[in-house]
Amino acid sequence: MSTALSYDKIAVRLHWCIAILIIGLLAGGLLMGYIPNDNTSLRFAVYNWHKTLGLLVLVLTLFRLYWRLTHKPPAQVDGVKAWEEKIAGLVHAIFYGFMIVMPLVGWAIISTSRFPSRLMNMFPLPKLPMLSGAENAKQLHQVFEKTHEVLAYLAIALIVLHVGAAIKHQLGGKPILARMIPAMQVKTNKDEV
Repeated sequence: MSTALSYDKIAVRLHWCIAILIIGLLAGGLLMGYIPNDNTSLRFAVYNWHKTLGLLVLVLTLFRLYWRLTHKPPAQVDGVKAWEEKIAGLVHAIFYGFMIVMPLVGWAIISTSRFPSRLMNMFPLPKLPMLSGAENAKQLHQVFEKTHEVLAYLAIALIVLHVGAAIKHQLGGKPILARMIPAMQVKTNKDEV
């Protein structure tokens, strides 16, 4: 199979791993509010796993950004207009920003919370030093929570735009999905040798 139009295996795996984590975190974040307040053990466990997976997204994103900056992306797909390429580049930049800012805002929520947080429900999660013990922690906490919520809804819109554009191009005969799903690429006689 020719890999000229697809990302390398590491980039593809990072893309799908982060995508699955983000979709799970968004769905879980929307559902967490429905956990009864009197079920503190379940709330504590679910919230801590949400925090753990959010920080995992941050770590994987930083590695993905490093990988992207140090490895050449695949060739552009024929037939995609220049303005579409620019918008795609902008959307990708916004995605990277989101994947870094969203977990940091979550960590800011943790750092201004009066409740302890644990990675994987086991290890104490340190607070960000600049927010630990802040005098206006309660007000900051509310601002960070609202920001986290707004970012979540913006992320959902961005994901719909991203997936919709990929499907539109794929249905229009431009193999955009094959860049992240190499098995979708059409084999040629040269590729099968």
